Amino acid sequence: MTWDVSTEQGFMACYRATFAEVYRYAALLCGADRSAAEDLAHDVYVGTLAAAKRGAVGEVSVGYFTTAARHRFIDRVRSAQREQNRLRLVSSTPDDNDVQQLPALLADLPERERTMLVLRYVDDMTVGQAALELGISTRAAESLAARAIQRLRRKEARDA
Repeated sequence: MTWDVSTEQGFMACYRATFAEVYRYAALLCGADRSAAEDLAHDVYVGTLAAAKRGAVGEVSVGYFTTAARHRFIDRVRSAQREQNRLRLVSSTPDDNDVQQLPALLADLPERERTMLVLRYVDDMTVGQAALELGISTRAAESLAARAIQRLRRKEARDA
């Protein structure tokens, strides 16, 4: 079944008819964290409402909402992974030795590799965004980042 969400009345009817099912799906993704599941489901509806107001979406189904929930959930997981990687690379603890060592570690890298790591983990760019900034292909940016990280790990292993 599909709902026309181009009007406020249509959107609200759709919301009332589909929320329980979309929430159940979000709960499967989020596990025991009920508030995260609720936030995820509401984010999907807010995004759909914004898209409907722009005229980007007209009719939707439960499948539309569950697909949107899956994509938003995966984006959140990836964002959390990027944050963990960034925190490992750039420690936020002022007294941590890594903070003092980071500039020296990065300084030893070739300029393009150093730039790639800063764009990815300090500026929080995606590989695609960093590739655009550097004027290279996404595949080349992935290789550049991998080489830089590999070089840092080898240096860290030698220094340990």
